[in-house]
This record gives sequence, C-alpha cells and structure tokens, in this order.
Amino acid sequence: QQQQQQQQQQQNSERCERSRSPRRRTEVVHEVVTPSKPAQPVQEIQTPPKVHHSSTVFAPQAAVPVELQRLKAYVVNLDRRADRWARCEALLQKETPWLEYERFSASDGSKMAIPEEEICTVWNTRKKGNYGDYDEWVYDAPGTERDCVPWRWKGQEPADDDREWSFVVDNDNCDAAMVTNKLTKDTFKVKKVFAERYRTPGRDQRMSGGERGCAHSHRRLWEVVAQRSEPTMVLEDDVQFRFEASEPKLGWNDGRVFTDRLTLALREAPRDWEVLYLGWSGWRGGNYCILEEKCHAKAVRKAEYVWTTVAYIITPEAARKLLAIARPMDQPVDEFMAWEASQGRLKSFVVTSEGDGDDVWAGGIAAQNDFIGDSDIQKSDGGMQGDSCDSFAV
Repeated sequence: QQQQQQQQQQQNSERCERSRSPRRRTEVVHEVVTPSKPAQPVQEIQTPPKVHHSSTVFAPQAAVPVELQRLKAYVVNLDRRADRWARCEALLQKETPWLEYERFSASDGSKMAIPEEEICTVWNTRKKGNYGDYDEWVYDAPGTERDCVPWRWKGQEPADDDREWSFVVDNDNCDAAMVTNKLTKDTFKVKKVFAERYRTPGRDQRMSGGERGCAHSHRRLWEVVAQRSEPTMVLEDDVQFRFEASEPKLGWNDGRVFTDRLTLALREAPRDWEVLYLGWSGWRGGNYCILEEKCHAKAVRKAEYVWTTVAYIITPEAARKLLAIARPMDQPVDEFMAWEASQGRLKSFVVTSEGDGDDVWAGGIAAQNDFIGDSDIQKSDGGMQGDSCDSFAV
C-alpha cells in the first residue's frame, strides 16, 4: 500500500510539472508528394523538398478559448530562409503560446520546375482589372500625339526632393497635375485615369518564379488541409502579430489582441464560412467595390476582393473546392482566391481589428513584417514593391 501511495504521488508530481510546461516539442516529418509527370519536355520536374520541420504540441490549457483549442497552424517557409523561420517561431512562442504549429517547406520557384498543370506560367489581368488599382498618369495634351500616352503609375510621382522633376497637383482637381523639368524648365500637364487595357481585354503577364513558387506552396498545403477534419491556419513566414493599430489611440496589436479578436471573429462568423483572412487589404464589408450589402458584425466582414495570403484560416471543404478549380491555378494565389470570393464561389471573410473603420484599406489582426524591404517574390503586375510590370509582359 505504501508503494502504491508513493507511485501515485510521483504520477501527480509529473502531471503537475507538465501542467506548468507551456509546450512539449516533438520532431516530425511531413512529406507531400506531387505528380512527377514532366510539365515541359526540356525540364526535369523535381519533387518538392520533404517538409522537415518541428511541431509544437501544447499541454492542455484551460485558459485557451474553446474556439481555438483545435486550431493548428502551418508556416510556409523556404528552406533557404532559416532567418525568417527563426523570427517567426520566436514570434509564435511569445505571442501565441497556445497555438500548435508546424513548419511547411515552401516550393522554391527559382530552383525547381513547377508543373504547369498545377500553376500556370502566363496569366491575364482581366479579372483583377475589375478590382485592381490600375490608375496611371497620362499626358493631358489634346490635339497632339502625346495626348493620353502613359507617363507614370499612380504612386510613382516624383518626390518633393526629386532633382529632375517637379510635380504639383491641381488644387481644384486631384486627378490633374503640372509637371516641370527642373533642368530644362519644360512643363506639361498630366491627368490620372484608369488603365482600361488591364481590364479590357486584359494584359497577359508571365508569372514570376516567386509567384509560381508561392502559389504552388499554398496549393500543396491545401492538399494537406483537405485531409484534415478541422479548419487550419495558414501563415507565411513574414507574418507579424505586433504592429501599430489602425487607430493610433489603441496602441499596438499583439498576441493578446490577436487571440481575443480571433475568438470573437469565430463566434461571429456564419456557420458556413470557408476562409477567414487574418491580414488583408482591399474591398470588404464597409468598403465594397461593386457589392451593395450592409455588414453589422464587429469582428468579421464579408470579403469582396482582398489581397495577401500572409495569414488566413481555411476549412477542409474550401481547400477541396480550390483544388478542384486550380487545374491549373490561373493567377497569383491571392488573386485566385480573391476572384473566387468575388464570384460568390468561396465564402470568405476578413477579421477586423478594433480600429479598422470603413475607411481603412489594409487591416486585420496580422500584418507582414518588412513588406516592402524583404520580399522573395517579384510581382508580375508591379505592386507596391516597385517591380516593373512591363518586364513580365508577354
């Protein structure tokens, strides 16, 4: 009887010790097999690298809301970007210690051949043209050959300290401006218009290697999600939970805000939701482009057409639906998902932070770390990073 009491005391002590430990680490290997059929006769298709990663398993925590207890995250990370993985893992351990996560080895579009039956090589901007910001400055010179000839994209206007050009917007018309060459003193007028050629008939663009690798990574991950029974969180390795809130008075978002707001969003979301964007930019409830619906929820809004795949939650049903359509994926992955949502085929919503008013273009409870300065993906249609869309034109 004394021996039984001693064994019971030892077991209780071990359970107590485990309850104080925030996590138990186990090493696992997850391998995703893709078709080995060559997409091009002159290229050898390489199977995506095995997903060697660590999985973090947590001891039961009564404090974790029931809505989050079965949630698991996969972090998409290139094998050559160990620095990003280290930063992201430290973030997860500090800000969301309740979250189980795995590293998912990304497809490297710069080093491997990606099957064209899964990801296209050329895409057309026609679909995006209905929602994308294709505003440009053109010469305003009626009666001359230069009239309406493109000058620069909106956002690429000369800065005040530009040595060559002076750019002054008209006080009465923000879509008109006067441009002066500081060296020659020559002046000309420009006006801001929508670049209709990107919508009708659309422009064929070669998808960059980074875009194809990113799209292939998410497509492979959807294959994993489709086999699971619960919604899955997908994170890219530049995700950030600590950033300044949209409303400065609210201070900084962090893991606590992320956890609380996500819990509220899952409670508010309709039962048949399929995708929840945790970080986003673009058209959504309160700021639609075409839709004319009203949205009264606090933490979730219907997504009409939003960009970025830095952080989202997807259901197995949605993953299977996207896989059935992506044969091949005919746009960069965020455009592909956004278009399906805009057509009503994917029930997508954005999670809003407390300060995300209707006038906020980009928001959510997650952001991208160093979005402009540290990107592995060239944007074939330009983008805020300043990539040249002309260099990818067919």
